[in-house]
Amino acid sequence: MPLINIKNLTFGYDGSEQTLFDDVTIGIDTTWRLALAGRNGRGKTTFFKLLRGELPYSGTISGVPETVLFPNEDLPDIEEWKIRKELNLMGADPDIMWRPMDTLSGGERTKLMLAHLFAGDGIYPLIDEPTNHLDRTGRETVAEYLSSKEGFILISHDREFLDRCCDHTLMITKTGLELVASDFSTWWDNNEQRMESERSRNEQLKKEMSAIDDAMKKNAKWASKAEGFKNRANAPHKVAEDHFRRTYEAEKARKLMSLSKNLQKRNEKKLEEKQGLLRDIEKTETLKITGSEHHNRTPIILKDVSLYRYGEKICEGIDLTVKRGKKISIQGPNGSGKSTLIKYLAGTGEEEGITAEGDIYIAPGLKISYAGQDTSMLEGSLSDLAAERGADKTLFSTILVKMGFTKEMLYRDVTCLSLGQKKCVMIALSLCEQADLYLWDEPLNYIDIYMRKEIERLVRDSGITMIFVEHDRAFAEAVSDCEMSFC
Repeated sequence: MPLINIKNLTFGYDGSEQTLFDDVTIGIDTTWRLALAGRNGRGKTTFFKLLRGELPYSGTISGVPETVLFPNEDLPDIEEWKIRKELNLMGADPDIMWRPMDTLSGGERTKLMLAHLFAGDGIYPLIDEPTNHLDRTGRETVAEYLSSKEGFILISHDREFLDRCCDHTLMITKTGLELVASDFSTWWDNNEQRMESERSRNEQLKKEMSAIDDAMKKNAKWASKAEGFKNRANAPHKVAEDHFRRTYEAEKARKLMSLSKNLQKRNEKKLEEKQGLLRDIEKTETLKITGSEHHNRTPIILKDVSLYRYGEKICEGIDLTVKRGKKISIQGPNGSGKSTLIKYLAGTGEEEGITAEGDIYIAPGLKISYAGQDTSMLEGSLSDLAAERGADKTLFSTILVKMGFTKEMLYRDVTCLSLGQKKCVMIALSLCEQADLYLWDEPLNYIDIYMRKEIERLVRDSGITMIFVEHDRAFAEAVSDCEMSFC
């Protein structure tokens, strides 16, 4: 079986103090369906570039077959029947191979690129986030397709998608690379148990270190006392009979000083040993969201509602009752009208020609917080954005830091941030708003697994009212009280 051998790999970008990979040695069987996971900025895409020889590094990487990247719209010339076969396996219309790429939907482009990827002979696919433009049904179809293949590395932040596709997991953690022969969720559950054990151990070590620190402070008092004895013993005395007392105090001071120095050395050694035992645990900060509480217990009621865009009907027969404190997941295929409904309720649909007819009740004075898919309107400094949205700047910065932003990143222009970081900015702005209703449209795109789990926790454990569109099944099922389906 072909094996990629990585020995003593060390890499960091020029100008950065952070080393992404430090003396890494692993072997990767190229027949595995390997999930590559980790936090944003930890080096997943960089790892692909290193395998392809696109970046300089220290160490050796050998045994890498010819690789092909996804996404890549520069499709290779492959026999038609092979591509048609792969498209059929994904349940896609084979005729999309003849249509211009810019006329295809995001899901169709994804399936066409994957078909080319696996139709080629003797190549090793490196697949980066194939779920970004897939609805839930599309994700299930592509996951089933990939699970029938062998030999690829897959990056995705969708936990269920990874579990269905992959049989091995390579985690990029804070301290290095961890390779396990299991799906992602098995690694996650085992890691959570391990982290909890390490947290308990760390707490015990910190208590022991605190006790040592107290002992060192007490020792310092002894040393001060000994120094006092020494000074008194060396002081001039007029009376001869003080000789014996001075001699006694000098000997006592000498012994106290010797004891103090020995204790200090032992305590410093113990403290150093305890610090060395502390684990570098992957931290996910706890966020809080409270929202506000509208006086109306049922702030939104829609009955037999139709939605239009510039007069063209998008969907019809919508029945939706939103009760205070409930979280509703809206599901359905791409193009069915989910985002259109969110934009209409958010009051942002007029500029896109969105209108509605039917029996519609929206409580007067309802305060709404909206986080959409498009981040292109974010520009300027984070401070300016907070001011524009009326967000508390301290709270906004605190939430971003807890989402993984460094203090240096807080001063960057938004246009310099990655897509995942921009999505974090949108979510943070929303969390800063005291709203009666939160409307989120695919909030998790480009957000890493650790933050997805934290956002899941804070929404689930809060009493806010929310309507959201999200194709990550694990998130939707964990968070929602009920589900509304679009056909």
